[in-house]
Amino acid sequence: MKIRTDKKILLTSGIGLGSVLLGVVMLIFQAQSKALFFIGLGLTFTGLFMFVMTSHAATKPKTELIVDERVTRINEKAGYTAGWLVLLAVMILFWADKIWSLDLELEDMYWTTLLVGIYSWFIFRWYYNRRGDVV
Repeated sequence: MKIRTDKKILLTSGIGLGSVLLGVVMLIFQAQSKALFFIGLGLTFTGLFMFVMTSHAATKPKTELIVDERVTRINEKAGYTAGWLVLLAVMILFWADKIWSLDLELEDMYWTTLLVGIYSWFIFRWYYNRRGDVV
């Protein structure tokens, strides 16, 4: 297994490891602040995730990472469909709140639509990739 060491791989790995180091330093010197604890924890996990993803990408040949027209079209169609699904989810949440007086907070609606959008995009992308013929 050959690991690529081009400039982008090294830069992204360095940023990930720097984020982990900064997060650990924030966790050590937090001085009883919950905000610093969560920021440090977030930086640590983000840096670890970035390093793992960069290590995974470094083991793949460059030709495997290039996006072709089919993958671009799949992403476009999945994004378009997920956008309509998010719009539908917002309308359903709005009217359900009006009809049944659910007293939904605006923040709950934000998180719900964000999660609906992200997960539906992943699912539609997987579906269109499996189906094979994207028009």
